[in-house]
Amino acid sequence: MVASTLLFNTGDPAYAVNRDGVIVAWNLAAESALGHTESEAVGRFCWELLAGQDLFGNRYCCQGCPLREVAFRHESIKGSEILFKTTTDKLKKFNVSLLVVYDGSGNELLVHICRPECEAIERRATTMVAIGPSANHRRGALSKREKEVLALLSKGKSTAEAASAMCIAPATVRNHTQHILFKLHVHSRAAAVNMGRELGLI
Repeated sequence: MVASTLLFNTGDPAYAVNRDGVIVAWNLAAESALGHTESEAVGRFCWELLAGQDLFGNRYCCQGCPLREVAFRHESIKGSEILFKTTTDKLKKFNVSLLVVYDGSGNELLVHICRPECEAIERRATTMVAIGPSANHRRGALSKREKEVLALLSKGKSTAEAASAMCIAPATVRNHTQHILFKLHVHSRAAAVNMGRELGLI
């Protein structure tokens, strides 16, 4: 599953839910940060397990989660600060980034990448220093096929048109696109194209 692969490849606490809010993937870093094991988390509704709320006490994790609704409409969401309940019933603050990915069946899943607040600040500072003029760490992150997809997106090609040009399935193009967004730390195709031009990938 794509979501499981993405979660496995990140050192940040992360989990994925389906459109109904059921947790379908949960990584070891999430287990360490939140206390719940994968077997305890997978199959449960996210709001039952985490009871997420914003800094003012407004519930975010709920059946009609506003972040989930916006994400599945493919609208850009900036990082949000959310308090999650841990196994000790204490609330822990995270900076949460969201990423919509497609599983092997073409179904959409919403990946939550959760950085404890102090770590998120340190990560941003480190990234700003590391980017520098050349941004080699990002340039090398895209595979050859992902660069091909990005080039086609820059020409305004649709998913179907890109799939036809590359002789692959539309679902494969969507997967490549989600990987591009994840690796370039952006939330839309337009932002990926802009970042790709900035980094000299296109």
